[in-house]
Amino acid sequence: MGPLIIANIIIGSVCSTVALLHLVVFLRRQDLKANLFFAIMSMGAAGSALSEAWVYRATTVEAFSMAFKVQVTFQGIMWISLIWFIMVYTGMARRLLAIALTAAYALAVIINIISPFGVIYSKITALHSVTLPWGELITYATGTANPWRFIADIAWVFLLFLVIESCVRLYRHGQKRRAIILCSSILLFLGLAYLHATLMDMGIVGPPGIISFGFIGLILVMSASLVEELVRASVLSREVKAKEQKLRDERERMDVILSALNTGLALINPDMTVAWVNETIRSMLPWDDPVGKKCYAFAENRTEPCEGCGAIQVFTEGHVHETERLNSISGRWVHIISLPIKDETGRVVNVLESTTDITERKQAEIARDEAMKELEELKSRLEEENIYLREEIQSSHGFTEIIGESNVLLYVLSRVKQVADTDATVLVQGETGVGKELISRAIHRFSSRSEKSFIKVNCSALPLNLVESELFGHEKGAFTGATRLRKGRFELADGGSLFMDEVSELPPEVQAKLLRVLQDGEFERVGSSHTITSNVRLIAATNRNLSEEVAAGRFRADLFYRLNVYPITVPPLRNRRGDIPLLVQHFVSEIAARVGKTIDQIPPYVMEQLTAYDWPGNVRELKNVLERSVITSQDTVLRLPQAFREDVLQPSSDSTDSWESLDEVQRRYVLKVLKKTKGQIEGPGGAAEILQLKPSTLRSRLQKLRIRGKNR
Repeated sequence: MGPLIIANIIIGSVCSTVALLHLVVFLRRQDLKANLFFAIMSMGAAGSALSEAWVYRATTVEAFSMAFKVQVTFQGIMWISLIWFIMVYTGMARRLLAIALTAAYALAVIINIISPFGVIYSKITALHSVTLPWGELITYATGTANPWRFIADIAWVFLLFLVIESCVRLYRHGQKRRAIILCSSILLFLGLAYLHATLMDMGIVGPPGIISFGFIGLILVMSASLVEELVRASVLSREVKAKEQKLRDERERMDVILSALNTGLALINPDMTVAWVNETIRSMLPWDDPVGKKCYAFAENRTEPCEGCGAIQVFTEGHVHETERLNSISGRWVHIISLPIKDETGRVVNVLESTTDITERKQAEIARDEAMKELEELKSRLEEENIYLREEIQSSHGFTEIIGESNVLLYVLSRVKQVADTDATVLVQGETGVGKELISRAIHRFSSRSEKSFIKVNCSALPLNLVESELFGHEKGAFTGATRLRKGRFELADGGSLFMDEVSELPPEVQAKLLRVLQDGEFERVGSSHTITSNVRLIAATNRNLSEEVAAGRFRADLFYRLNVYPITVPPLRNRRGDIPLLVQHFVSEIAARVGKTIDQIPPYVMEQLTAYDWPGNVRELKNVLERSVITSQDTVLRLPQAFREDVLQPSSDSTDSWESLDEVQRRYVLKVLKKTKGQIEGPGGAAEILQLKPSTLRSRLQKLRIRGKNR
């Protein structure tokens, strides 16, 4: 064997030894992934060097081709390992570029394996014996170039870009030594070796190749750098352990001094674990040994830091922090002072927190503040009661469009708030005119979809032949008159809410399609087979009893069960008569402003008549009657239309003898009010306040009507 072959064998042995060394390092420290890829690269270099010795001694084309393909395969492993070594070593490489380069080299290796003469040659025409200057005889082949070789050449160019770009970014991040060693080694050893191989393939220079010598240079330099970094890290680790031991000794000395104090003391590490506490802290909390636990876990029984944590702010800002908080475990108020403990460089290494029980003082302050707050609220309520009474009534439940304060209505609104934050399907039931759409809008407004669309559709108003098109849309040309694509209500409501009024009026075939949308969230436009997905919260409304509709066979039972996830029944107006005065005040003001009139008086007998009526048409009928009343009233006093008064009073006959006099009507109404107030005339809730009269005026009226009342 000549010197060149011996040199290749030595290179292979050295590379194998280095690979085993770094593989052992990785097995002991699996966080050092750079050593793993470096070991694989060294193994590839060893295989390339040893197979190159086989190439130089080949005597036939077949033997040369086999040996050369093995050598190129090992080189592919070297390049791929080098890519990922650079990525892990620098921590700055572009992952997508690294993946693309890996794919390119892997493709080159595959082509090298399946091609008869490898990725370099498409055909080997002859073998030549070359005598080197020192007299050694080696084999060298000539032939035609493989057109697929460009993959490896282009990959090498992008690999150079990856090396340079990663080293520049590493340099900018302060790791100048690493960047210079890596970049200079790759460009010096591998750059020259790859350039020489390219020139040799082009016939410009002769053999032998120096790729193995280039890789052994890179491997030795980078191996020395990796070992040096490992040694430096080991030294630093020993120094850190020595400092930790010194700190533990100091903590033990602190324990002797501070444990005698009555104030609770705790020493906290940067990771928020408790390093030490005195006996006062131990007596405050139920834990036997809080040391080693997160400070917020043992002090507040939480899974993450408290809001406004003093220790975190001290570690971040380096300044003393002071706070007061209610301890969730002991139920006691504590005053906490967080003090920074710094090392010789000024870095905060620990936080010492002192905790003092201030429960008695805090309770006194809270009691004082609550008393002052109650006084302020009482003063404000007394001063502004007349101005804000109406607003408080309307906004007490947060539903400004829904007027009323009766228990049945407040129960419905509580149901609305309960379901609004969910995506559950809601079925709103109630008689015509009770305000089912307002309830549905309130559900949408209080939900997480409030910023999205609220789309409504009245199922009873849709033509039977266009119901499906209105709900799900249609394609152009789907039927006569479909001149363009049209999106349905379900598409328009995507992300928001769809209100389907009078859902019981849907035809059976559309009910089946609606059921599918509720089950899968999917549908097709009319005239299309493309499935559309829509995220819609459905709110259905009906004035019919759907259970009876199902029993009669007019409504699908499975669709009813899907709609009836969360039913809400809106009560009729006759079941909440106490809300009628509020509704009257609201509608009269609104209608008067719209028609350009001023109505500032609503006589008590008018309000009594409105309250006594059953309102079969509910709120809608009430609003229509009030609009007619405002239009027909000749002055600022609201007067009901004659037809409505006749319906309410319901006289027993048309004879004028059956009519009551004005005094009789007033006497009967005043007696009813006095009965309600238990005879009280003056003061809050008295008859004078209800009738909107001065107490002296009411007393004169009582004398005239021969009525006695309590003089209060």
